Amino acid sequence: MNADRFACCDERRRTLILAAAGQLSGIDYIELKAGATTADTTMIDVVLVKPLAMPAAALGVDNIALTGGVRYRAPKVAKVDADLDGAGHVTRYTLTIDGNQPTDFSTYRLAIVSGASNDDPPTFIDDRLAAVEFSFKGACASDFDCAPDCGGDAQPLPDPPFDYRVRDYQGFRRLMLDRVAQLVPGFREDNPVDFTTMLVEAGAYRADQQSYRLDWVGTEAFIDTARSRTSIARHARLVDYAVNEGASARVFARFDTRDADVKVAAHTPLLVRLDGVPEVVPVSVYRNVLTLAPMVYETVAGICLQPWRNHISFYTWGDDECRLAKGATSTTLVADMTAKTPLAVGDFLLLVETVSPENGVAADARQDHRHIVRITHARVVTDKLRPTATLVTVEWGEADALPFDLVIQTRSADALSAAAATICAEACANIVLADHGASLPPAVDGMTSGEIEALRPRLAPPAPEADDPWRPTLDRGDVARIQAVDLGPAMTASSLSQVVPSACLPALVLDDDFNVWTARRDLLASDHFDRGFVVETAIDLRVALRFGDNVEGLAPTRDARFAVSGRFGVGLAGNIGAGALAHVVLAPPYDAANVVVSNPLPARGGCDPEPIAAVRIAAPQAFRRQERAVSAADYAAVARWHDGVANAVAVPRWTGAWQTMLVYVDRKGGLAMDETFRRSLLNHFERYRLMAFDVALHDAIPAPLDIELLVCARPGALRAMVGARVREALRPSGGPGGVPGLFHPDHFTFGAPLYLSRLIQAVMKVEGVQSVNVRKFQRLRGLPGTELTEGVIRPHSFEVLQLDDDPSFPERGRLVLDIGGGR
Repeated sequence: MNADRFACCDERRRTLILAAAGQLSGIDYIELKAGATTADTTMIDVVLVKPLAMPAAALGVDNIALTGGVRYRAPKVAKVDADLDGAGHVTRYTLTIDGNQPTDFSTYRLAIVSGASNDDPPTFIDDRLAAVEFSFKGACASDFDCAPDCGGDAQPLPDPPFDYRVRDYQGFRRLMLDRVAQLVPGFREDNPVDFTTMLVEAGAYRADQQSYRLDWVGTEAFIDTARSRTSIARHARLVDYAVNEGASARVFARFDTRDADVKVAAHTPLLVRLDGVPEVVPVSVYRNVLTLAPMVYETVAGICLQPWRNHISFYTWGDDECRLAKGATSTTLVADMTAKTPLAVGDFLLLVETVSPENGVAADARQDHRHIVRITHARVVTDKLRPTATLVTVEWGEADALPFDLVIQTRSADALSAAAATICAEACANIVLADHGASLPPAVDGMTSGEIEALRPRLAPPAPEADDPWRPTLDRGDVARIQAVDLGPAMTASSLSQVVPSACLPALVLDDDFNVWTARRDLLASDHFDRGFVVETAIDLRVALRFGDNVEGLAPTRDARFAVSGRFGVGLAGNIGAGALAHVVLAPPYDAANVVVSNPLPARGGCDPEPIAAVRIAAPQAFRRQERAVSAADYAAVARWHDGVANAVAVPRWTGAWQTMLVYVDRKGGLAMDETFRRSLLNHFERYRLMAFDVALHDAIPAPLDIELLVCARPGALRAMVGARVREALRPSGGPGGVPGLFHPDHFTFGAPLYLSRLIQAVMKVEGVQSVNVRKFQRLRGLPGTELTEGVIRPHSFEVLQLDDDPSFPERGRLVLDIGGGR
C-alpha cells in the first residue's frame, strides 16, 4: 500500500476518478451514526466517489480494516451491506458495529483492503482514496472548527537578512543601507551628500548611541561586570566600602640660608631638581618653570629661616666619643634662645649623621642615619664649667624616639689630642613639612591677574545648561588628594609624616563669586543647602564633578559660573627619594636670598588609586568587618587595633548597676599604662563599645620568674664575659647591639608559656657556652612545683611572664647564674 501522503489544498483526485473510464472508485467520505450509549449499535456509511458494478464490488467483513485507538482498541465490524442504485451499482457501504465496544477521542483509520492478510486495496478501489481517518467523537460539542486547516504548513516568504548582533555605527549604517537598497530598487549609496544617505547615517549614529547606552546600563548595573570606576565606586559605597582614590605624598624639606629673616610662607612651591634653573625661583619666572617641573610640593606651614638654625651642634658636657643612644627622646644643643625665632615647642628638628664615624669622610655618612623629631619641651640650661655657653635641652615624644645609635663625636685610634676629635652629627631646625601637589592657579604673591587666569583649570561645560543635571569634567585628571594636617602640640613628626588614604580628600574648590563649594567624599550626609560636590573618575579617566540634587546637597543654578582652584599631583610618583628637592619659589623681597632647599628623607604616603579588581574583591566582603564590640572577645580585638597595644584580654563584670568590661592591656615594649595612654585607649573604645557598658582598663598582671642556671664555659673562655653575655641574652634590655633578650616584654603575652627548651636554646646560642644545667625553673616566691619536670611554666590567662633581672626591682624576676669551667 502506498505510504506517500501529501497535504493538498486543492484535491483533484476525485475529479480525475469520475472522469476516468473503467471499474475504479474510492472513498469520497463517510457518515458516522453513533448510538446514544456505548451499548447501542454504531453505523458507518462509506460513500464512494462513483458507483461500482456488482457483484465485482462486493465487500465482506475481511475487506474492512478499522485501526487506531489510544485507550480502547478499534472496534470490530460485524456486517457490511452494499447500497445499490436503480442500475444495480453500489454507491455506498454500510458498516455495522455491535454495541459494548467503547472508543476514545483519538483518530481512527478505516481502510478498504483485499483481505484479512492483504492490506492492499482491491483492484476497483484507488490507492489514494482507499482509506480515511475519522473520530468516533466527532458529534461531541467542540469550540474548534472540525475542518482541517488547509495551508497551515505553508512556508512564509523569508525576511530580508538582519544581523541582530550589530552594536556599532558602521554595522548599523551597513544594515540600514542594505534595507534601503531592498526597499528602493536603484538606490545608490555612493553619494555622501544625498539626503537619504544623510538620514541613514544620522539614524546609525543615534542607534550607536542607544546601543552603547543599553550596553552601559546592563554592564554597569553590577559590580562584577561594571567597567567604569565611577560605577564601581558607587556600588562599593552602597555596602559601606570607601574606595581608595589615591593619596598625595608628604616630605620634610630642609632649608639652608645665609640670609637672616627669610620668610617662607605656607603653600610655597618646592620643585624637584631641574637643569638650568636657579635654586631660588622668582615668582616672575615660576609660570614658565611650572610647565617643566614633573613634581611640585608645597609647604604646609610657614617658617622664618635663620642662618644659625642651619647647623646646630650637640653639647656633650665635655665628654668625648659620645653617641645619642637608640630610643633617646632628649638631647642638649648649642643654641641661643635669645636670638630671633628660638627653638620652640612644635618645631621640627633634624638629627643627621654628617661624617662617617669609621673614616671621618662626609661622603661615607650613612643616609639612613637621619631622623626628624618634633620638639615637645625646650628649656634653657647652663653648664657651670662653661657659663658662657648658650645651651638648650630639647625633648620629643616616644613616638619620635631615635631609631638608631647616632654617633656625635669620635676620635682617631692613634690620636690623643683634642684636635683629633671628629664631629660626626649635627641638628638642623630649618625644617618644614610639605605635601605633593601644585596649586593652580599658584598661591604665591607677585603674579598678575592674567597670569593667574591662564593657569586656572577649566570646566566643560563651563556652566549648567537647561534643567539637566550638570556633570562637568575638568581639563586635568591628577587632582591632589591631601589629608588635612593637624599641627597641634600633641602631633609628632612620625604621625605627621604618615598619610592615611581614607582620610584624604580632593584638593579642589569652586568659587561662584558668592560662596565657596568644597569637595566631599560623598553627599549622603549633606542637606539641601550644603555647597559640596563629589570628584569622580569618568570612564575615559577624566575627572568629573557630581553636584547635589537640592535634597542631598545644593544643585548649581542655571548659568552659574565657577572659578576653579585646586592642587594637582597624586600617586606613587610623589614618593621621591632623598635629595630630590632643589628649588624653592620665593616672592619679593626674598627672591634674591641665598637659600638652598633639599629633602633629607624620602617622601612617603603617596599611593595610586585602588585597582578595580581589588575593589571587586574587597567591597562585597566589607560588611564582614565587625565595627562594634559586643562580647569580651570583641573588646579584646578592638583594643588590639590600637597602635600602642601588643595584646589584650577582656572579661565582663556586673557592678550592680551596669555592665563593665575589664580589659587587661599588654602594651608594646612592656610599658606601664600612663594617663595619656589610658585616655587615648578609652577614646578609641568610644566608637565600638555598646551603650550602658563601661570600659575599665588594667595593666597585664605580671608573673615574675625565678630561674637559676649552671653554665659551663668553654675552655679558654673568661667566665665573667660568658656570664655577662648570658645575662644580655636573657634580660629584656639585651646587649649593646640593641637586640632584645629572651625575656623582652614583646616576646611574651597573656597566657604565653615558657618552655624549658626555649630557655636552654637561648643560653646555648651565647658565645663561649659549652653546656647549661637548669637548677631552678619556677615562679618567684612560689613553692617548687612540676615546672622543671614538665619543662614548661604556664601563666594564667591574664598574666604575662616577667624576668627583668634588675637588682633594684627583685620582685620583677630573679636570674641566678653559676658559671663554671673556662678561666
